[in-house]
Amino acid sequence: MRESFARWAFRAVVILWGFSGCDTRSIDEPAYLHVEALAMQPDANSTYGNTSSKITTVWIEVDGVNLGAHHLPVTLPVLIDQEGPAEVLLYPGININGISSFRGIYPFYTEYKATVNLQRGKTAQAPLGGNSRVFSYDWTGFGRNLVVAPLENFEAVGQRLIATIQSDTSWILTSDPTLRFPAPAGESNTYSGMAILDTGISRFEVHSMDRYVLPKQGANVYVELDYQCSVPLSVGVIAYRPGQIIQMPTATLNPSSAWNHAYINLVTEVSGVPDANDFRIFLGSIKAANGKLDTVLVDNVRLVYRP
Repeated sequence: MRESFARWAFRAVVILWGFSGCDTRSIDEPAYLHVEALAMQPDANSTYGNTSSKITTVWIEVDGVNLGAHHLPVTLPVLIDQEGPAEVLLYPGININGISSFRGIYPFYTEYKATVNLQRGKTAQAPLGGNSRVFSYDWTGFGRNLVVAPLENFEAVGQRLIATIQSDTSWILTSDPTLRFPAPAGESNTYSGMAILDTGISRFEVHSMDRYVLPKQGANVYVELDYQCSVPLSVGVIAYRPGQIIQMPTATLNPSSAWNHAYINLVTEVSGVPDANDFRIFLGSIKAANGKLDTVLVDNVRLVYRP
């Protein structure tokens, strides 16, 4: 359907161009490029949990020409001077803070580069071979100092996200295959964390056991997590200033009946406290007044930044 619309739209533009009287020369039919889906590739050396991701948008370049940002899946026309091999670059785009209208290139993933054979009137696929899992964390770029800190993946002994004094509940581990996070193909996941909110158990809040020295001055600092919850889930930071502790929510994720992946950018809160010595990350939910049991399921929580 998208491909048919792309072809129809291009031909409509050609017809209108011809009627405009500005230039009656023929316009060659374009090639078409289709991108179906994009995701992280498996990482056998992962210490941060599953390679979960949610790439919703792609920025596309063909032979150095920027073709803009597009929701996935997408088929778009590409004007070419000649048929044959072309260099295609794909940059992964995300919904920042879980907001579909707030999109951006994720700064901590690699780009995808390939030589694609473009022919007029024909549709080429990218990535090549139909493999959507082509991105990884960019360990070698920008000083080779990327940090992907595992806040919690519930597979190790003990807990790294611990209940705060405001919380009247904490994690339980679930291995129920109908509840736990479904690992990407070729990966395994034994446990996910679950918090239950019910009558008399109205507030769930945890923070990272460790405190982190995070970059400021407008540097990107992201929390990634997988979640499924029947109540809103807030994510934010606790800043430790000299003589003062400040807790600041960054984003609130809407309830989701299926597992979802979120990217939360803490840049405003972290850079907004320039004299903070270090930070903890917190998650929290409050029981809905619905007379029902509510649950919060979480997995693969990680902190990503460059010091």
